[in-house]
Amino acid sequence: MPAPPGFTEEYDKVNYTIDAWTQACEAPWYIYVETLKPALLAAFITLITFGWDDVLRGWARPPDRHARRRSGKGRKKGRRRLRGIPEFGDMTGRHLPGSEAVKGINWSATAKALWRIDTVAQLAAFGLLIAEITIDFGFEWSTLLYDTRWCKDSARGRFSWQKGGRELVTPGVWNEIAYTSKDYQFPFPNWIVTFGNTGIKGATISFSIDWEPLIPAAPPTSYSSRLVDKITGQVFSETGPTLADSNGRATHIISADVPQNRVFGVQGFAAGNWAYAQDGVVIGMEDIRLD
Repeated sequence: MPAPPGFTEEYDKVNYTIDAWTQACEAPWYIYVETLKPALLAAFITLITFGWDDVLRGWARPPDRHARRRSGKGRKKGRRRLRGIPEFGDMTGRHLPGSEAVKGINWSATAKALWRIDTVAQLAAFGLLIAEITIDFGFEWSTLLYDTRWCKDSARGRFSWQKGGRELVTPGVWNEIAYTSKDYQFPFPNWIVTFGNTGIKGATISFSIDWEPLIPAAPPTSYSSRLVDKITGQVFSETGPTLADSNGRATHIISADVPQNRVFGVQGFAAGNWAYAQDGVVIGMEDIRLD
């Protein structure tokens, strides 16, 4: 999950908000509501806040008699002129003492034209204000929501792959173990059948293998499993040799922290006779890295 931008240009806020909502967040519904409330309150306060220039315009602005004539008897019954969201500064100014007297002034044609230009400019500015409030609301809500531990964990890269059936393991040598059925994958880290990559932050990798003899009457004497760097051969974690049980079986579960930018793989070893590797899973979770 990216950190909020260090500067507050609207373009960066929009990009951050879009980027945030493309990340998974498995937070409960009430966390969405709790993080929504302060962002919604801030947007509402910004919307109803006005300056003295807004009040002065409302106090002195002449009535729009042309609009009043258009909305009179010529209207069909049941139709109403849409007024949009009220401007509270303008509304306040219209109700101040002396406003009616000022509105009764017979303005010149030039002054009336300037007032009409100002009205159009104020409508445009109000539209920009709504757009800015919407951007700020999305940015604030996204920042609050994705700062929760639910979203931080959900935004971490991860994967899960299962074995697609039995895999024959040659005795006496280390065999590459394949996991061929993908449950989910949000890189990085990632996995592709027989190998994975941790990405730039490193990851915790875990896997399991169920061992079974090819010939039940002549099982391997022991089993071993390990997680290795496929390029350097470094062993991150290993278990075994584990003696086979009375049915010739064994189960291994291994987990290890693998550093960043490593190509890793799972290997298995059967001593003494052929075996099957089956019913396993390999999973990975991106490490939390504090920059």
